[in-house]
Amino acid sequence: MNILMKIAYLTNNINPKNGWGRYASDLIYGIKNSGHEVLILKEENDGFEGVPVLKRGLGVFSSALRIRKFIKNCDVIHALDGYPYGIIAALANTSLKKRLVISGIGSYSVSPLYNWRMSRLLKWAYKKADHIITISNFTKLEILKKVTVQNIVVINPGVSFERVHRSQTETDEDFILSVGAVKKRKGYHISIPAFALAKKQIPELKYKIVGDKRDTAYLNYLKEIIKKSDIEDSIEFLGDVPEEELKSLYGKAKLFILTSVNVNHHFEGFGLVFLEAAAAGLPVIGTLGNGIEDAVEDGYNGFLVPQNNVEKTADSILEIMASHEKWLKMSQASLDWANSHDLSKMIHQYLEIYRKVL
Repeated sequence: MNILMKIAYLTNNINPKNGWGRYASDLIYGIKNSGHEVLILKEENDGFEGVPVLKRGLGVFSSALRIRKFIKNCDVIHALDGYPYGIIAALANTSLKKRLVISGIGSYSVSPLYNWRMSRLLKWAYKKADHIITISNFTKLEILKKVTVQNIVVINPGVSFERVHRSQTETDEDFILSVGAVKKRKGYHISIPAFALAKKQIPELKYKIVGDKRDTAYLNYLKEIIKKSDIEDSIEFLGDVPEEELKSLYGKAKLFILTSVNVNHHFEGFGLVFLEAAAAGLPVIGTLGNGIEDAVEDGYNGFLVPQNNVEKTADSILEIMASHEKWLKMSQASLDWANSHDLSKMIHQYLEIYRKVL
């Protein structure tokens, strides 16, 4: 029997224009569209549905007290990441005894475990959870390095293929595409020199980068790399773009690349953009040693290269771009891969967890 539930979600935001918001909104509204009631408690006042009531740092304690009135009539509390939301949820639930689920999404499910001020609280929260769900095997293993728990499973993010799919369109430009904030963890200091190497053999190749540019120090560092490589006319930093423009870029690009690197226990938890690129039929290049290993099937719909390896990255670009047969094969594989990671499958798995804990 399909018992209707009320689930309280604790999240940073639900703005679909950023990676976190896309994952959160896809999950929350997928559950809501399945007939269940949802309550959204969030940190950012993003202009979307929900109550911006959560704080981090010492604010986790006042947040826990503040949300008790919201969650007392819910069946399940689901915190989307360990810090601060898992800690807040566990504190708020101390005497309410609701079912608690914590998602390990990425860096903030792990890095606080190495912080003496927060590690004890986060370990306690994980042990209080009825279930822990991580979005990749890498994230799961990183948590298990610091906390001994049995009730931990992996559910990879899904993509709404019908919503994001964009058929490839002919264009006069041959360009590779990255989508992700311009910051060190996204590894542009690797992908840009790799692009420069590949361009020596494919002179007409260009590179477009979509993502927030607020880290001006890192952006200026990248511009120095670009200047020294003499490729200033071949790279564009587009900043954040509207959804329709992003879909158009996916449809016109020849290859998707994001060479993410791990920085002080901060890492790529999964990489939803890899699924979005795959849904447009793009071969993809990512890195090993993080959650991207779950988002890309190495050798099938793209390549996974060692982190911080410019030469291997350039070789992968050339292997895909230099062979039309290889490109076509990986393009079709990406479409199949995206279809196999449809959002509906993810929603079903989450509902099974909620039913299990109840």
